[in-house]
Order: sequence, then C-alpha cells, then structure tokens
Amino acid sequence: MDNPLTQTELPVGKIALPRKPEELIFHPTPKPMLGVEIELQILDRDNYDLSPGAVRILKVCEEESVEGASAELMQSMIEVKTGVCQNMEQVREELFSRIKRVRNIASSLGYELAMASTHPFHRASMSTVFPAERYERIFDRLAWLTYQRIVFGLHVHIGMPTGDMAIGAINLMVPYLPHLIALSASSPFWQGVDTGLASCRTALYRLLPHAGLPLYFSNWKEFRSYYKVMMDCHSISSLKDIFWDIRPRPDFGTIEVRVCDIPLTLTETLRLVALIQCLTIGCLRLLEEHPRVRRGDIRRRWIALENKWLATRHGLQAIYVRTPGGKRTALTHDLAQLIERLLPIAREEGSERYLLSLQPVDKLETGTDRQRRRYRETGNWKALVEDMAGQLLQDLEAPGSGKQ
Repeated sequence: MDNPLTQTELPVGKIALPRKPEELIFHPTPKPMLGVEIELQILDRDNYDLSPGAVRILKVCEEESVEGASAELMQSMIEVKTGVCQNMEQVREELFSRIKRVRNIASSLGYELAMASTHPFHRASMSTVFPAERYERIFDRLAWLTYQRIVFGLHVHIGMPTGDMAIGAINLMVPYLPHLIALSASSPFWQGVDTGLASCRTALYRLLPHAGLPLYFSNWKEFRSYYKVMMDCHSISSLKDIFWDIRPRPDFGTIEVRVCDIPLTLTETLRLVALIQCLTIGCLRLLEEHPRVRRGDIRRRWIALENKWLATRHGLQAIYVRTPGGKRTALTHDLAQLIERLLPIAREEGSERYLLSLQPVDKLETGTDRQRRRYRETGNWKALVEDMAGQLLQDLEAPGSGKQ
C-alpha cells in the first residue's frame, strides 16, 4: 500500500524508478519523522453495510485536490494518509483536516465513513476489488483469500538513519507487538459472528503469504539478500508484497509499523501513534548506545508468536509471557510499565498528554470492548455500525478538533 512519506516530500530527494533487487539501498531520514495511514470503511447510508463507493469518492477528491486520499484493495475502503510530519501536532492537524474533507465528500455522495478493523456483518464475498493493476494482480495471486482481506488497519512510518538501525529497531520492537495489538483491538465480529477474538483482523491477516511477524535478520545486508531471493524467484514484485507486522521501507527511509487495528476514533488513534513514536525513539537511542543489541534476543522472537496469539485472542486481558524462562504477567501491567518508561521521551517530543491518556491501562475500554457492549445493548447490527459512524463524525466535529 502507498506510504504517506511520499518521494517528493522526503528530504533526501526523489526516487524516479523502482530499483533492482541488487541495488536495494536504504535512503536515510535524518530524524524520526512520522507518517500515518488510516484505512476507513465506506458505508451505505441506508443499511450501513460496506458499499463500493471508492471510485466515486476518489474522483471528487481528485477534482477538489484533496491531499492524502487514495484507493485500497476493495472499493468499500479508502485510505487517508498524512505527509511527512515532524511531530504529533502536525499528525493531528493533517489527519483531522484530511479525513474531514474526505468524509464531507463521501457524505455529499450518499455514503458514511467509519473506523474499525472489521465490519460487523458484511459478507466478504459481496465486495468488489478496486479496478487497478496492482489489486487485480493481488486477486489473481490470492484468489478466495482476497476476500479475507476486507480488514482495516493503522500504519505508522518512523524515519530511520540507516538500514542497520532499521533492522535493529524492528528486532527490538517485536516483543512489543502484542501490546500494540491489545491496545488497538477493534475487530471482534466477522460476517455477523462474534469470533471470540479481540482482534479478528490480526488472525485473518496471518493467512496471507509473507505476513505476520517479520523474519529475523541481524543486519541490513541480510535483509537485502532475502529481498533479492524473493524477487529472483518471483515470490514478490515489490516491497509492498511483504505484509509483515513491521517492515523496512528503504525507499522512504522508514520502518512501517502495520500490526495495529484501527481504533474507533481519531483521538484513540493518536494515542497509539504517539506510543509507537516514543517506543521507536527509545529503541533508536538504545541502539546508538549499544549497537550490538540490534541483533535482539532470539529467544524473545521464539515466544513472540505465542504472545501475539494471546493478545489476538484476549486483548488487554491477556496474560503475557514476559521472559524466555516462562515468567508471566498481566499484559496491562507490562504495558503500564512500558508507558512509564516512555514518558520522558514523550515529554521531549511534546506527546506526553497522549501517553497519559492511556492511563490507567487496566481501565481502558478498547474498540472491541465497546462494540461488544453496544451490540449487547441493542441486539442490532445496523445500530452498532451507525454508532461507529457517529463516533467518527463526533470526533471530527468536536470543538478544537485538529488543534492541540
């Protein structure tokens, strides 16, 4: 999928043509700048099912020069992304202003927009692939699995100074993926059924080739070798075909954190982005002080898969495997400790209020919790989705939305 850190905006200059595998070069970003992508649901205003409105909406967006709006795999999806952002204030302003414009256009055409990582009752086989060569190629490769990709995510890009630092940051961040899954969880329902999972999206995405936890590399050279092999055997046609939970994007000089569900509101989304920002900066500082830690602890990679499943299944109620020796603790406890450790970085970056709003962690209501509660109160799928759309609109129209 497209990256919000566009080639024309990167300080290192433009990249005119795709590079050959053997020429895969990491284009450094001088400081950990931010880029954010949000995938939104397009809804039919009458029945609140997903609706194939992307072509019409994007046509008007193009006519009105709306920045940051682009197509996604299905016509019932639309992506809105920021440009290169220096801080959370800029992220907030760009997300609110751009999503508000796209939402207004969608409304004028008879659609509603909503945020959540799955639609509660949509029948996946009824969706339509967006008419673009890349998406048609995906459909040809994945066949039936294409329709299990009607899921919506939050993707956050953080600038990296070198390829080795990017690989090191990924290695250090893998143990914290369960924390991000649990905190962002907003996909309990699939095709009219409560899956029992906190994040159905995470489970569905694992069905894809080249998805899930990133493969382990000790340095940038090893990743380049892997990429060349995958290209040479035609397993992938570009970096975009690597669907890992975190992946390097050398063409943009970033790592891309892709593991998160999309929360129900922009306010909750900003908390996650700030947490990812501070966590990444913390990892970079550790790498600068102790370069050898970029290899990570391979034992923690072994237990990461189990911890990811626990967060997928139980969300913030998960009992986390804290050490390779088998010590366990409540995930909320570990997450609370992580937030405390990151607060000094958040103060430096001007994002302290976002992390503070995550406390106390054990009292948070995730998007999954809220959707289940709302459905059990009403017993009505349409009312649930109408409520989801209403939450986005309420967020956009709140006094001071888009401003610090």
